[in-house]
Amino acid sequence: MARFVGPFKFSGNVGGFRGYWDKDLQEWVVATKKQKNPNHNKHAPRALENNEEFKAVVMWSKLIRRMTGEVIYLKKGRRVGELNAIGKKIQLMDRTSIRGTRKIESSKYNFPLIGFSFNKEHPFSSVFTGVPELSITEDRREVTLKLNNFISRSKFKWPESVSYFRVFLEIFELPDLEWYPEKKAYNPNYLTMSTGEAVTVSDWMSVITNPIDFQQTVAFKENVLPREKSAVVVVMGLEFASGMDWGTPYVVKGHGTAAVIAIF
Repeated sequence: MARFVGPFKFSGNVGGFRGYWDKDLQEWVVATKKQKNPNHNKHAPRALENNEEFKAVVMWSKLIRRMTGEVIYLKKGRRVGELNAIGKKIQLMDRTSIRGTRKIESSKYNFPLIGFSFNKEHPFSSVFTGVPELSITEDRREVTLKLNNFISRSKFKWPESVSYFRVFLEIFELPDLEWYPEKKAYNPNYLTMSTGEAVTVSDWMSVITNPIDFQQTVAFKENVLPREKSAVVVVMGLEFASGMDWGTPYVVKGHGTAAVIAIF
């Protein structure tokens, strides 16, 4: 894979090359076409089973990437492979379905996804050393994040000096993926209904040595409640600024980072 450095860009296939906009890298790239493996029999039963299950994994990871669009500029680097690997790990936990139709039940087996960082260059766990306290209402509609006795000066690690920060708190509903025999395909349980998504952003706060009690809440709309066979995924994001001038922040290069911090 190579990156465009000149003014000329193209989308599509030209000769043996393919140009496209990479959403994860946020830039135009050009790649050579992958050569076919003459020893690979794509019609073999095991290959067909693996192919069907991989379609579910890709669908699952696309749902997560689409539902975290509100924190897209806190993302950095290609994380699709790692996210697909997590989806496959959850899929392998289905011990009752036959191979080729195994479910991805995030509502049951969600722990592999907890801690996943959307920023490869600045992993969330390397940037933030605090321990957030999370609570959720009984109907799973509202999530509250607390940072008690929080000393921000000692909790952030960034390549350059940061003087201000703000917190993103996002929740979204992630439905399980199941195999539907009548359609001979995988689909989310709630394909025809829009899944819930909500995000709140705090005010800019100074990075200081004095402890504070910070609290932030995010909730789905009143007419949107998480359903059975779905998980409520909680994403926390941090954005940094090196300074502030008349209320306008000087956002640092790379903005910040974000990660999945809990699943209910």
